[in-house]
Amino acid sequence: MQILETSRLIIRYFTIRDLEALVPILGDPQVMEFSILGVHDRQLIRRFVEQRLLSYLDPGFGLYALIHKQNQELIGYCGFFVQKIDERKEVEIGYRLATKYWGKGLATEAAQAIYHYGLNKFGFQRFICLIEPHNQRSIRVAIKLGMELEKEITYYNKNVQVYSINYCCK
Repeated sequence: MQILETSRLIIRYFTIRDLEALVPILGDPQVMEFSILGVHDRQLIRRFVEQRLLSYLDPGFGLYALIHKQNQELIGYCGFFVQKIDERKEVEIGYRLATKYWGKGLATEAAQAIYHYGLNKFGFQRFICLIEPHNQRSIRVAIKLGMELEKEITYYNKNVQVYSINYCCK
């Protein structure tokens, strides 16, 4: 089921049929360089899809498939994670794209659409991105969303920067 559309993307719920299309994306060491779980095999990808399907039921949102309009190819994902930072629940905007789609502004396009979807559909007022300091691509996307560096933390034994934006203060 489609939830959003941008000029170049269709953003929709994942389905179990997306498993094969995710193998070259989540199995790519470049794509997964900054992933806590690292490169995904088929079993992890199946679990990834199953977790997305469950998240649509509870809490009612999650990560969504990105489909490139031009060729109808699944090119990655963008959506929401609930993270616990300093004993506080935070809504993270997460994104990941196949390498051949890097540098084209698609992650920013998807993240901006998801940001507005979160504001309008779920009433989220604050968003974060957890980004390793040397992940310059993700930092650029966060900054283009209007996020600013808030602090540095250790998250799953990794040093990450917390970028944030508060809708009330934008």
